[in-house]
Amino acid sequence: MTRSEPFVGRAGAAADLRALLAAAAGGTGAVVLVGGPAGIGKTRLAEAVTGPAAVWGRCVDDPGAPPLWPWRRVLRALPEAGAEVSRALAELDGRDGADLVAARFRFVALAADALVAAAEPAGLVVVLEDVHWADEASLRLLRHLAGEIRRSRLAVVATYRDTVTAGALFEALPELLGRPGTESLRLEPLTEPDVRAYLAEVGRTAVDAVDALRRSGGNPLYLKAVARSSVAGDGEAELRHLVRTTVAGLDAGTRELLAIASVLGEEVDAHVVAEVAGRAVPDVVAALDRAVRAGVLLPADAGSRRFAHAVVRDGIYADLDQGIREELHARTAAALEHRAEPGVVAGHWLRSAATPDALSRAAEWAETAARDATRALAFTEAARFLALALDCRRRAGPRDGLAALLVELATAEYRAGRFARSFGHAREAAGLTSDPALVAAAALVVRDTSAPDLLPGMAELTESALTALGPDADPILRAKLLAQSAAVTADYGRATEAVKAADEAMELAELSGDEEARLDAVRARLKIRPFELPLAERLRLGALAVALGGTGRPLVALWGHKWRLDAAFEVGTVSVVDTELSAIAALAATTRLPLVRWHELRLRASVAAYRGAFTEARTQNRRAGELAAAELAEDRSAAGMSFAFAQQLADVVGDPAELPAGYDELLAIAPPLPITIISRPLCDLVTGRRDEARAAYDALRPRLRDPDFLGQAPGIAPNLLPLLEAFEDLETAEWLAARLAAASPVGSGGAGTFCSDCSSSWTARLAALLGRHAEAVSRFEEAIAWDTRLGARPYVVHNRVRLATVLATLGELQRAETLARQAAEEARRLGMPGWLRDATALLDRVRHEGDPLTGREREVAALVAGALSNRQIAHRLVLSERTVESHVRSVLAKLGLANRTEVAAWAQRRGLTPDRTRTPPR
Repeated sequence: MTRSEPFVGRAGAAADLRALLAAAAGGTGAVVLVGGPAGIGKTRLAEAVTGPAAVWGRCVDDPGAPPLWPWRRVLRALPEAGAEVSRALAELDGRDGADLVAARFRFVALAADALVAAAEPAGLVVVLEDVHWADEASLRLLRHLAGEIRRSRLAVVATYRDTVTAGALFEALPELLGRPGTESLRLEPLTEPDVRAYLAEVGRTAVDAVDALRRSGGNPLYLKAVARSSVAGDGEAELRHLVRTTVAGLDAGTRELLAIASVLGEEVDAHVVAEVAGRAVPDVVAALDRAVRAGVLLPADAGSRRFAHAVVRDGIYADLDQGIREELHARTAAALEHRAEPGVVAGHWLRSAATPDALSRAAEWAETAARDATRALAFTEAARFLALALDCRRRAGPRDGLAALLVELATAEYRAGRFARSFGHAREAAGLTSDPALVAAAALVVRDTSAPDLLPGMAELTESALTALGPDADPILRAKLLAQSAAVTADYGRATEAVKAADEAMELAELSGDEEARLDAVRARLKIRPFELPLAERLRLGALAVALGGTGRPLVALWGHKWRLDAAFEVGTVSVVDTELSAIAALAATTRLPLVRWHELRLRASVAAYRGAFTEARTQNRRAGELAAAELAEDRSAAGMSFAFAQQLADVVGDPAELPAGYDELLAIAPPLPITIISRPLCDLVTGRRDEARAAYDALRPRLRDPDFLGQAPGIAPNLLPLLEAFEDLETAEWLAARLAAASPVGSGGAGTFCSDCSSSWTARLAALLGRHAEAVSRFEEAIAWDTRLGARPYVVHNRVRLATVLATLGELQRAETLARQAAEEARRLGMPGWLRDATALLDRVRHEGDPLTGREREVAALVAGALSNRQIAHRLVLSERTVESHVRSVLAKLGLANRTEVAAWAQRRGLTPDRTRTPPR
């Protein structure tokens, strides 16, 4: 791809790019984004630096271009990598019931791995041109590479126009620039010395450099036009004029072929041009070669050419009359039907005359392109083609088949993560058809989202589908709809209705024997009533989900592992917790599905915090948040989970600084679910805004006994307790204690967000609040035993402080002091500043209440415990021996002790040592 044109003004950029390529060859790969306006020299820079061994792919400005078009060209030049990716795609495509969203991410990961492997051992440079025209699937692979490329010998140089402010790249660019493997270079306009150097090299020294710089704007492409033409005007206008002048100098037959070539796009296939023109291939080849010599085209691969620049092609295309342009698009579409990608054919039919026949043919080819895109796991592109087909069908007139097409479009959009658009098209489909099965299919498109703006409509659509089917419909389909209804209704805050729907779904699913329907029903049932199903049944259903899911349906397997992990926490089986967490990690590594990895990170953060490994917990929570922002951005609940974790961590360590910035805004947009409503006063309480917390609590208090508010969510009770304690709500405490008394004991719950303390701690806190001190002591002792066995070190600290508080109230000061001291020491080790402060304050209070000695007397008692004589004590404290004797007599009298041995025993029980008693005398 070498050229003879001067290469000036790019020494710095070339040096930077060479350094990055050298680093990649040495094992530190990079995605290098080279940006600038059209004609600034991005491709020229890549040609000059990368060398002949680089592999090139080019994005095209064609709505019909197939997904991954530039990467296909790259993989075609790398046979081993291309074959591996093709095999992986075929394997996934042939797997029955495969989760297509999971397969898409697995495909992207495998393609990235194949490219990284192809770079070993000598290194590999890939150049992607015009990435501003890249499709979403191509950008997804580029983003994935940017996250993995640092530890490879691969360099990807991607050129793009940074003047483009819309499209897939514009939306993806901030995230792409933030990836660790991304580097960025921007090409600036040429300077006056650069222009002088260029003019000297091309033999145009008579051209005024200052004027040429002004007219070209320092753009090398426009500068070339200015140097070759004396016509005044702006650079782009001059380039267009130059194109017209050059074309005008060609014969009429060549100009006709160039018009056809401009309709085809930037790349020109001589055989296709010949077919559209109805001329012999040799004649067309000869004419296109004349265009190459005229500088309008450039040689490319064998049998093809390309326009010298996109602006050149755009100028020729823009000069075509509309009628001629439409006719050429129609002829091109007909010529390409037997040789091009379906999307390309659809695009040409779409840009021909808008007759019903042309629109229908465009729709047919767009639907074919969508099916191809789905097989390639390019769901965004599938949605784009289906939207094009839908538009064509509507414009063509007949409405037959629109509902089915809308369901297909909604499904593609859902898989692409566009939930709102997906639901809108699903609802439109349901309104256009009287077919109950199609209405049901529309209702089942959007699932597993808690988006508050969608939930009411989802509930309404599911109810309409159930009504349309009737009670005697196919039990499998009805079971799936009932499970969907149960999940949506629960998220919408109507737990009573949800329980009824979930039970009916489970009954129908069991009767039908359909495994998929059964798992849908199980998920709905456990979402609403996680603890009411017997433990053995939950374990069985979890094992069933794992077996049925595997790697082909990873989300099903994920839920199975989570059910088993939750059950293990419930009964306190630590080994099973670790086993299931490892299984989820293996599933994430095997499938490469971001949602599975996100759940793994969430669980790891929760378990680490539960065990007191707070640094690791924060790291895992941060990684989960970063992954959610990158791959799950349209699911606001993902960001909400990271906030919920931070809120719980702030309470566990006793530090409001754990709350993220802007948490008020997050709470303001959170759906009105019970747990988020309770979170508002909790956050106010943690940050010391007691009045605001009280007002928010008073507002929610009337709703607490509504079964639709509390439901069976495991996080409600433990999150209510700080509010009941802070505002001494004894009435609600009494009611909640009675409610918890009927429940089975739980070792921990809520691992998906933040592992809670055991249920013994909940009942102990309520007993303490209600003044039932003996019961509180017994329950706190149970809680400490539970937490110690499960390794929940932070909760051991909490319950020791609380038990010590109750014991101090009962007058058991010695035991209270021991517990408070143990809690303070552990809180200091773990890094729990709030609880260290509370434990230390309690320790001081208990010591003061149970210790009548002055500070000096405590010092003397500690030295007595250290086996020092009165003379030694006097020397240590710089006192007279007589004064020490007086202090010893006072200690014996105040404590009611008989001798120094008993004083030593008393001091040791209180942990008094000489280095702990340096307090000012009183």
